[in-house]
Amino acid sequence: MTDDWQALLTPDIKDFITTHQNDDIRALALKKPPYPNWPYPLILDQIKARQKAKSKIPAWYANDTIIFPPSDTLEQASSQATAKYKASLFHGQSFIDLTGGAAIDSWAMLDNFDHATIIDTDKNASTRIDHNLQILNDKTVTVINTSAEDFIETMESFDLALIDPQRRNQSRKGLYKLEDCSPNIIALMPHIKAKRILLKTSPMLDINLAIEQLGCVNAVHVIEWQGECKELLFTLTPSTPIQSVPITAVSLNDNGAPIHTIEFTRENEQNTAINYTQPLKYLYEPSPAFMKAGAYKSLAKHYNISKIHPHTHLYTSNTPIEHFPGRAFKIIETYPAQAKAIPFNKGNLTIRNFPQDTATLKKKLKLKDGGNDYLFACTTTEETNNKNLHILVHCKKINNIN
Repeated sequence: MTDDWQALLTPDIKDFITTHQNDDIRALALKKPPYPNWPYPLILDQIKARQKAKSKIPAWYANDTIIFPPSDTLEQASSQATAKYKASLFHGQSFIDLTGGAAIDSWAMLDNFDHATIIDTDKNASTRIDHNLQILNDKTVTVINTSAEDFIETMESFDLALIDPQRRNQSRKGLYKLEDCSPNIIALMPHIKAKRILLKTSPMLDINLAIEQLGCVNAVHVIEWQGECKELLFTLTPSTPIQSVPITAVSLNDNGAPIHTIEFTRENEQNTAINYTQPLKYLYEPSPAFMKAGAYKSLAKHYNISKIHPHTHLYTSNTPIEHFPGRAFKIIETYPAQAKAIPFNKGNLTIRNFPQDTATLKKKLKLKDGGNDYLFACTTTEETNNKNLHILVHCKKINNIN
């Protein structure tokens, strides 16, 4: 599909997009366009992009003069919430976005900067970015159609450089290793002239390996929005490595403000002493960002609760803990991992540090999906002889604890 996006500014096409912005795309694709010379695939994709943007970037969706990037580009782009969070971390006069894309991060960052320079290798993307950001703010924005690799050869210094490498190849395969993405951040890093660098990566990336590869990381942020771990952020200060990198796990509301936050270092995590115990009255399952960050002992210490096993990332307490970052349950009973031990045949099964996968265990237990009963198949430690026990923890979800 050729992205000649200026055609979308035609008044009749704009009206068509607005009129049909909530329609089923597949049904709409079966109909003929009002005029045979309309770029119908481009129009349909713009409608699809607007549908994605309704919840992802509501501030842009509310402005009908905005032209969204292709829908597949929008999938990888930051949400309004994550962009606003990133912007809250930095202030200055000038920043450069070396991988423009949808430019949602740049739009948010302009709240705290006077000037933005945005680089994109695609000409259509460059002109679209310029169009959108001129509408959305009154700051000075310079958009340059070139590659990050070419631009850095003569770049001047900036207060901040943003980099969000392309994580899909031509076959749309998801990439996440730093050296596999485009541009190759490992090769690019030594040539970037900026006081600070903000690198956005896939949540699949190994945090410890990335810190080692990048060499000058001074903070890591693990970002969760709407119950999913969306991205990892690495803030870097070139030529200024630090020994103990703070890692922040954070879940955001739709405005980009933190709901839950915990900060720790790997050294803190390794040296923290916590309690381990059999399941008590309440069970807690951390949400994705806190699991990805590896804040296992840090969570237990922060909320003054116990883990049920060193390698089982489930927590327990005798009194309910408010505002825990994840799901909370009231424990009903614990059972051996046997079908005859379970007093129901319908429930929600979760595996945590258990020798069987979900499908195999579900079949063994003759368990159907659904209902209000929750089973956690997990490993705990027998207190009398310190042996591992494989058990099922039967719970009811608590909805009013957070």
